[in-house]
Amino acid sequence: MNDIENLYSQTDFIISGGILNMLSDFLTQQNFQAIIAEPFDKNKTLNILETAGGYVPQSLTIENNITKLFTNALSHHALDTTYSEGSEEWPGVIQIRSQDWEIYILLKKQPLDPVNLIDQLKPYAGFIKLWQTFRHVTDTEKKLSRLSYMVLATKNTLASIFEPMPLQYFASFLKDAIQESLFPKFLVILKDEGNYLTLYTGKTDKIPERKGIYAENLLTPSPVVTRHQTPFQVVLPIAEGDLRLFCVMQWDELPDEQAMNFLELLGTLAVRAIAIGRLRIKSQRAEEGASAGEFTIMSLSNVIKVLRAADSQGKFFSLLLEIFMEHCRMQSCLLVTWSKLRNGYTLSERRTGNFRANIDQTLLPANGPITVENVKEESYDLAEISPDEVFKSWGLAGCPWKEIMKEYSMRYIFPLCDDNYLVGIISIGSGVTKKESALDKTQITSLQLISQFAAYELRRFE
Repeated sequence: MNDIENLYSQTDFIISGGILNMLSDFLTQQNFQAIIAEPFDKNKTLNILETAGGYVPQSLTIENNITKLFTNALSHHALDTTYSEGSEEWPGVIQIRSQDWEIYILLKKQPLDPVNLIDQLKPYAGFIKLWQTFRHVTDTEKKLSRLSYMVLATKNTLASIFEPMPLQYFASFLKDAIQESLFPKFLVILKDEGNYLTLYTGKTDKIPERKGIYAENLLTPSPVVTRHQTPFQVVLPIAEGDLRLFCVMQWDELPDEQAMNFLELLGTLAVRAIAIGRLRIKSQRAEEGASAGEFTIMSLSNVIKVLRAADSQGKFFSLLLEIFMEHCRMQSCLLVTWSKLRNGYTLSERRTGNFRANIDQTLLPANGPITVENVKEESYDLAEISPDEVFKSWGLAGCPWKEIMKEYSMRYIFPLCDDNYLVGIISIGSGVTKKESALDKTQITSLQLISQFAAYELRRFE
């Protein structure tokens, strides 16, 4: 029983990496100072696994492309142990190699009989193969476990990433998805503003300059390693149209292939989700525009019925001003009409709030009503042009009601034109600043149509 226990202990010691200690003891007994290392970072760097003969390394890695000393081709053996003369620092180098891994022994002096040393190392090479096999199985199990976790994380991400949400919330969701799946020690999302980058989500004291990957015109949602030393840095671009986001992440260890594939998948999904979100917004706006158009048509139909029902000029004027004020939600409105008897334009009606204001008899003389050819616009925005300039553009001598219009912060002028003449003028205002009283395009179009219809209806009262 003790023999079995000893065998188990020795086997467990060897396949758990104890073979490196045994190899170190052997080299020390042979009076060699040496290091045992494996290649890393495309074979340009060696990670030190063990030392022998009392050698104390200055760091845990060696920048030395040892692999160029050996041929890349394997012999017919499943395991090769080869000797080569090295550099002045490491005069002798031994490679122990199988199909999937390489181990190097760097000697501080050349052996007197390299062939005999290789023969003595072969049993150790066999044990190293056992250790590497156990090591790769363990690594594969870890990768499968992590892959299973990433599949679960991807499923949970897919369930939410296409949900409609504002861009700021989407960026926070993306940050959380990466944080909870890959556990970077640092993660921020930057936004490209055209000439510089801004912090969109996360915390950092330093925002990088807009150069390198951040300044590239064409960006694919593929992660790019931008720093090849600890902490390793990876940037995932997410670009859709004019929107450019960059997920900047850092780890103490370089992310493996599974992590990079997960990032690429997440980046691709993010780009598609943003594109779908933008299409959804455009669709909603189109639907709202269609609904607003239907409402406008119904409103105009009702307006026509109401104005046609007016049985007197005074009733018609009163209804027309009420319709304008209600349609644009403004507090003040005045109406000027052509008077054939007085041979000019007179102030016919004025409203402030729900009250009919007193009107004066101010007359704007004219040889006749202004022809429609002189009225160039269907409406005028008084934030851009003064009432005097509007009237003069029609060939009239300025606006005699400009003080009233200024007092009540009139914002728009709508000319009432039939097929031939300017038969009236309506001005509306809110009593607040011009910036706050702006109408949208749909409202202005509706009021222009009402103005045109009102001009034709005025003929009934001539």
